[in-house]
Amino acid sequence: MVPEKPSKEREKAIIEAARKRFAHYGFSKVTMEEIAADAEMGKASLYYYFPTKEELFSAVILEEQNELKRNIELILEKKISASEKLLEFVELRMKFFQVLVNLGTLSVRSYFDIKSMFKKLFFDFEKVELELLERMFAEGKLQKEFIPNLPEDTAVTFLHILQGLRCRVLNWTKGQGIDEETHQKLNQEMKTATNFFIHGIKNK
Repeated sequence: MVPEKPSKEREKAIIEAARKRFAHYGFSKVTMEEIAADAEMGKASLYYYFPTKEELFSAVILEEQNELKRNIELILEKKISASEKLLEFVELRMKFFQVLVNLGTLSVRSYFDIKSMFKKLFFDFEKVELELLERMFAEGKLQKEFIPNLPEDTAVTFLHILQGLRCRVLNWTKGQGIDEETHQKLNQEMKTATNFFIHGIKNK
């Protein structure tokens, strides 16, 4: 059988079908056969685009990351204060975290320890987040909303605080999933930490 000609539209359809499957059932319970059926294609054709489920899962996460990036850039364009932009950024990040939970990333945490494809995916996106945060802090400084001697590593420090709060929850749940109450508590902690952080760098 001759493989079908590569198609971007076909690839997008596969990723969307996989995203819906992973979001509903989680990574570990979804099979490539099911995704192929949802995408209305043969399993052989699916493997032509994505040789492994891990590679397809990476493509889904990358698409979600790109969507988050687009939404953060929309925040940057808003006519609101830098402080408000930071709070909206944290809110978006929490929604993204919930998406990752729904996709089943907690059940494949071991992959993130051993699979370089996952490590690189999140490492690269961290650089994107830092660049966007740096723009927010620079804007706040330019508008004299934040202190003029704002440290150069402010964006890194802020992002590490958010990552630390999230990691605490992940370690506590031990990959067993996150219920709504835990998610809401984490969301509130993120907002509280952000408000404390903003208060500390405000130009009084």
